[in-house]
Amino acid sequence: MSHIELLKNHELKATPQRLCILDTLQECGHATLEDIQKIISDKHPTLSLSTIYRNLNDMVQKNIVSEVKLANRKDHFEISKAKHIHLVCRECGKIEDFMLETIELAKEIERATGDKVLNDTLSFDVICKDCLSAK
Repeated sequence: MSHIELLKNHELKATPQRLCILDTLQECGHATLEDIQKIISDKHPTLSLSTIYRNLNDMVQKNIVSEVKLANRKDHFEISKAKHIHLVCRECGKIEDFMLETIELAKEIERATGDKVLNDTLSFDVICKDCLSAK
């Protein structure tokens, strides 16, 4: 599905700003607000950080984009996709997706503890294969 269709299916206008943000996230996979601004500034030097943030927030609210919260790191954004976990390299900082359904784990935690799991986002600290091969 194209980014234009994605936005329209979620009742958002396909503005040049939103399309540029989605193109950047498609290219990067995961990016901070500042990363997005740095990449976009070459093509759109007048696009402000607040405009990027506002558009990201709109797309997060519509579940087009997901906010990735990682311990001790700035929030990252990614285009929403099926449930998965994040592998975060401690050496280079790269974030990789690993497709793994976490709903059963969340259900087991609820059964065992009686608690209600509100967010089943998981991340693992790793040393990626590129950093391992460089050692």
